[in-house]
Amino acid sequence: MSIHQMLFSNSFKKNKFALKSIKPFNTNLNLIPFLRKYLKAMKRVILLLLVLLLCTPSFSQKKRDKVKRKYRSVESVNRDLPEIYLWGKVMDEDDVLLPGASVILPGTRLGVHANSDGEYLLTGLSSGRQRIEASFIGYKSKYIDIVLQDGPNELYFTLDEEAVNLDPIVVSSQKREQQILDVPSTISVIDNKTIGRLDIKELNHLSDFIPGLNVRIQNTLRPSYVIRGLTSDEVSPNAQPRVSVFYNNIPISRGSGSITELYDMERVEVHKGPQGTLFGRGAQIGAIHFLSKKPTNIGEGYASARYGDFGQKGAEGAVNIPILENKLMVRAAGSYNFRDGYVNNTFGGTLNGLNTIAGRFSLRFIPSVFTRFDLEVNYQKDDAPGTAFMSKMFPNTNGITDVFGYEASLDKGEDLKTQKDVLTTILNARHYLTEHNYITSITSYRTNTAYAMWDGDGTAAEAINMSEDNKANQFTQELRYNFSRNSKLNGFIGASYWRENASQDYWFGPNEQHMFHLFFDPNNLVMPNGQPITVPALPPIPELGSLGGMPLPINHKEINKAEALNQSYEAFADATYNLTWWLRVTAGVRIIYDRFKLNSETPLLESTPSTLGMLTGNYPNLFFKPSEKKEIKDNSMALTYRAGLNIKLTENANIYWNYSKGRRPKVLQFSSNGESETLAAEIVDNFEMGFKGIFWSRLWTDIGIYYFNYADFQTSAWIADPSTGEFNYLIKDGGKATAYGVEATLKYAINKNIEIFGNYAYSHARFDSIDHNGNEQLYAGNSFRLTPDHSFGVGLNLTAAIGETMKFFLLPTYSFKSQFYFEDANTEGLEQDAYGLLNLQTGLKFNDPNITFSVYANNLLGEKYLISAGNTGSLFGVPTFIPGAPRMIGTKLTWNFTMEKKPYYQRRRK
Repeated sequence: MSIHQMLFSNSFKKNKFALKSIKPFNTNLNLIPFLRKYLKAMKRVILLLLVLLLCTPSFSQKKRDKVKRKYRSVESVNRDLPEIYLWGKVMDEDDVLLPGASVILPGTRLGVHANSDGEYLLTGLSSGRQRIEASFIGYKSKYIDIVLQDGPNELYFTLDEEAVNLDPIVVSSQKREQQILDVPSTISVIDNKTIGRLDIKELNHLSDFIPGLNVRIQNTLRPSYVIRGLTSDEVSPNAQPRVSVFYNNIPISRGSGSITELYDMERVEVHKGPQGTLFGRGAQIGAIHFLSKKPTNIGEGYASARYGDFGQKGAEGAVNIPILENKLMVRAAGSYNFRDGYVNNTFGGTLNGLNTIAGRFSLRFIPSVFTRFDLEVNYQKDDAPGTAFMSKMFPNTNGITDVFGYEASLDKGEDLKTQKDVLTTILNARHYLTEHNYITSITSYRTNTAYAMWDGDGTAAEAINMSEDNKANQFTQELRYNFSRNSKLNGFIGASYWRENASQDYWFGPNEQHMFHLFFDPNNLVMPNGQPITVPALPPIPELGSLGGMPLPINHKEINKAEALNQSYEAFADATYNLTWWLRVTAGVRIIYDRFKLNSETPLLESTPSTLGMLTGNYPNLFFKPSEKKEIKDNSMALTYRAGLNIKLTENANIYWNYSKGRRPKVLQFSSNGESETLAAEIVDNFEMGFKGIFWSRLWTDIGIYYFNYADFQTSAWIADPSTGEFNYLIKDGGKATAYGVEATLKYAINKNIEIFGNYAYSHARFDSIDHNGNEQLYAGNSFRLTPDHSFGVGLNLTAAIGETMKFFLLPTYSFKSQFYFEDANTEGLEQDAYGLLNLQTGLKFNDPNITFSVYANNLLGEKYLISAGNTGSLFGVPTFIPGAPRMIGTKLTWNFTMEKKPYYQRRRK
C-alpha cells in the first residue's frame, strides 16, 4: 500500500475529501552521525547539501491543514498536501505495473512519470471536469475524464497492448523512471529481453547494437570504452575515466574491475555526451550504466546451460522469492562461464580464454509505505589464461608468422594469466515524502584485486616478460532529494563523496641475453625456427667503450610501486521545467572538489644488476631508475553543467537541443626516472541536437547530431628514449581536438512475428592542426584511436508458430566497422582495416514448460580481425597483435519458471 493509497482508502469510503490535522511525524534522517563513523569528510558534503536545500525555492511546499489516519500498524503521518491532487497507478491488462508511464493533462504544463512502483501523483490541479491521459510505449494511450473535487482524487489506468508494438524501454538517466522517448538527450538501451534474444555474454558485443559505442576487451583487466571517439582505458592508480562505468548507481570505472558479467540484468544504459551533472566527475564524454534485476513480489526464476566450441561450458540462473508479501523479498543469481583460449601456446596452455564465476544476492525490505531498503552483495572472480600478444615480425616455434594461425610461442607458458576478485556491497535506502518527492541514500564499499602476467615481445625470447599487481578499495556515499513541484518542475538535488585507495606494482624480469637485440638489432630476436638468439655479452666494439664485452645477466628483476589516494566531494542539482505543454527546459550543474595524491618508488630487488641499464642510465635497473618514495598531490575545484530545450511535436515525437561541459581531472604521473608531472585538466564543450519518435506504434527512430571541442586533450603514448632512460606508457597533452558526427537508430515491428532493427554512426574525430598558440600540433590531423569513421549494425528477429505450444525463431545480426587506428599516433601497420561480423541465433521456444533451445554462431563467416596492435613491444619497434575470436558455435538451453504466488512462509509443506 502506497502513501496516498493509505490515505485514500478511508477518505473514499466516507466520500469525504476534507483534510484534518494530525500529530507531527518526525522525518529527520539523522544521517550525519552515521556517516561520521565512516569518514569525517562527509560532514562537508552534508552541510553543502543543506545549504543547497535552503537556497532552492522549489522545495517550499504550500502549508495547509493535515490528515490524521491510522491503518493497521502504520503510524500517523504528517505531509504537506496540495488543495487538489490526483493519485493512481498505471498497469497493463495483467495488472503488471508500468513504471515510467507518462500521465499528463493534455494541453497543459502538468505531467509526471509513474515512479518505480507504477504510481503517479498530479498536483496543481483545478476542480471540475478534467481529461487525464496515460501513455506508454507499446500500449494504446488512454484518456479518462474525471470530475476533480477538493482534496484527494483517485484514478487507475489499465493500458491495452497494441496489436503490433515495440517493447517499452524505461530508463533512469535523470534519476527517475522515464520512457526513453521522454529523455531529452542521446541515450541507447539494451534491455533484458534483448540481452537474452541476442545472447550477449561479453561486453564487446554491446557495441554491435549501440551507435557511437566501441568496446575493446584485451582481457578481463584491460577494457577500452569508446564513446563518440573518446577512449577511456588508462589504468594507473591515479587514472580518472573519460567514460564512467556505473553498476546499480555506483561508479566502477577502474579498468581492472569494470568488466561485469551480463547475467540477470534489467538493462544496460549508454549515455552519450558529457554526463557530469547526472553521473559525476568521471563521465566526461558519456556513461555506461549496468542495472541488475531487483527482488519483486513474484516467485520466479530461470536456469540455463550452454556448451560450445573451444571447450566452452557455462551455466547461469536466478531465483526470486517473496518471503513476506510486500515486505521482504530476496533474489539470488549466479553465473559460470568457461572457455579455453582460442590461441594455442607452443610453450603450454592456451591464450585469450575465459574462466569466470559470479554471484549476486539481493534483498529488498519495505518496513513501511514510506521507506524501502535494497541491499546487494555482488562477487566476481576471474581466473583466465594470459593474453595472446603475438608478433608478425617473428615466427613462432613452428616457423609461422601469421597471427591468424592462432598459435603463439610465448615463453612463460601456463604462467601467463589474468586474474581478479571483485566484491561489491551496496545499500540503497529510499524514504518517500510523496510519490515523486523522496530522499535516497546510496552507500557502497568495493574491493578489487587483480593480477596479470604477459609476454610483451610476442616471441619465444625472454625479452619482455612483465606482470602487474593491482589492488583497490572504494567507498561511496550519495544523498539525493528528488522533487516534483506542482507537476511542472521535476528534478533532484544532492551531494556525494567518493574515496579510492589504489595501488599498482609493475614487475619486469628480462633475460638481457635476449633483450640485447631490442637495443642493437631488433630484426635478429629469434631464428627462422622461432628459437631465441642468445648473446651472452655486449660486443667489444669501440662505440661501447669500457662496457664492451661485459656479460649480460639472464635473471635481472626490477619493480615499480605506485599508490594513490583519490577523493572527490560533489554537489549537484538538475531539473526539468515545463514552460508549456510542448516546450520543456532542462538545466543542471555539478560542483566538484577533487583531492588526489600519488606516491611512486622503485626499490632495489635482490637480483643481478642490469648491464643494459648502464646504457639507459637507470643502472642497476634497466627501465625503472631506483628511487625512494616520492609524492605528488593536487587539489582542484571544478564546475560542469548542462542546459537544453525539448520541443514536443506530437504525443510520440520530439526534438531537442543540448549544451554540456565535460571535464577530465588533472593527470598526476611519474616518469621512469622518478620525475613528477601534472597535466592540465581536459575540457570538452558539447553541442548536440536530436529527434526521437514513434510512428504507427511500431516504428522507433532516434537521430542525434553532435559537435565536440576539446582543449588540453590527454593522449596516451609509448615513450622509448634510451638517451633519457624513459621507457614508459605516459599521458601527454595533445592540444586541441574536434569531433563531430551523426548517430541513428531504427526499429520496426512489421508484424507480431517480424521485427527489423539497425543503427548507424558517423564519427569525424581528429586532432586540430594548430594549438592555442598557433603552433602545429604533434598529431595534427590524426584520427582518434579505436574510432572508425563509419559503423553500423543490422538485425532481423523472426518468429513463427509451430502448432499451439511451440515457436521457431531466427535472429541474424551483422555489424560493420570501417578502418581505424589503435594509437593516436596513427602508426602505419598498427590499424584495423574495415571488417564485418555475422552472428546468428536460432532455435525453438516451448510454452509449457517455458523452455528455449537455441543454437548460436558468432563470427559465422570466420572474419579475421584484430583486437589490439602495438602494445608494449612498440617501445622497441617490435609491435604485437591480438587476433580477434574465430568462428564459435554452441548450444544453449534455458528454462524460465514461475512459482506459487503465495508468499514463501504461507506454503503448505507436504
